[in-house]
Amino acid sequence: MSLLVNVRRAVLVGSLGAWFLATTVKQEPTRKFTKLEKLEATGFFLPEWRFFAPNPGVHDNHLLYRDTLANGEVTPWQEVCVAQDKRKLLHVLWYPDRRMEKVIFDAMGELQTIVGKGRLECKEDLQVTVPYITLLNYVSYSLEHAPDAVGTQFLMARSKGYDETSDPVMVLLSNVHPLG
Repeated sequence: MSLLVNVRRAVLVGSLGAWFLATTVKQEPTRKFTKLEKLEATGFFLPEWRFFAPNPGVHDNHLLYRDTLANGEVTPWQEVCVAQDKRKLLHVLWYPDRRMEKVIFDAMGELQTIVGKGRLECKEDLQVTVPYITLLNYVSYSLEHAPDAVGTQFLMARSKGYDETSDPVMVLLSNVHPLG
């Protein structure tokens, strides 16, 4: 009986070791091991854990908005702080607001990709994309507006974060959209 247990243990340790080794080899950035990718192309059993490589994030994205008032004036730009300022230890286990942060972050990234590739002929084409509508919905209905606001507008900008030697760059300025 102990021989059978030892054999099972050896097979289990050998299998897990081979799986670990294959996953480690798949992380090779030069991609010399294409046979592994052909063997398991889905990435389900042999995942890639290179989260930030080969293109790490080097910019911070900013979302700002302002309102158009009934008398025609516009309010000053306000930056939207999507991420919660004070994280708690509980957030390691339970943080349902993270979904909203992630949706806004992803929508901004996708809009930057669309704008950067220049595939759209005019801004009106951009207004029917899912990321644009997502950001417009968030700005229109999840943020506080002036009591007499009749419209809102958002702006996406990109900066180099803590590097203050360069000014932020405007990525997208939306049209004014009606509230209500």
